[in-house]
Amino acid sequence: MLIGPSKLAWVVVTALLLTACGPPEMVGIPIRQELYDSSHLLDQNHYKDLMRRSIDGNSRAFIRLIHFDCGGVSFCYWHGEVLAKIVYHMGEEKILELVENMTPKDKSRFHHLLRAGLEYGSFTTDGTLTN
Repeated sequence: MLIGPSKLAWVVVTALLLTACGPPEMVGIPIRQELYDSSHLLDQNHYKDLMRRSIDGNSRAFIRLIHFDCGGVSFCYWHGEVLAKIVYHMGEEKILELVENMTPKDKSRFHHLLRAGLEYGSFTTDGTLTN
């Protein structure tokens, strides 16, 4: 036998746990696993905290979320996708309140990330969110 029963049980349990876990999310907004995995655990928790506080209407947290280091091209597309889903989740009026007092630099970064997220993100044709 190549692998003992206790090791086999450990492998099976680990595989079940890994496949049973869905993609990370915050307040029903999915975060692509690749984006989530590209960050250190503290950064992951910080990212989710910024998402939660942004959704709660904290404009400073929203600006910090916009400037979160997404790490590079595809990761920034996925970060933009998260921002687009936050916009959809919160609605136009709440988002306009959050961006109202932003600097031109903040607005520009948000605009570029939002465009990338809308272009490369996963959305259905009826406007509902997808994973």
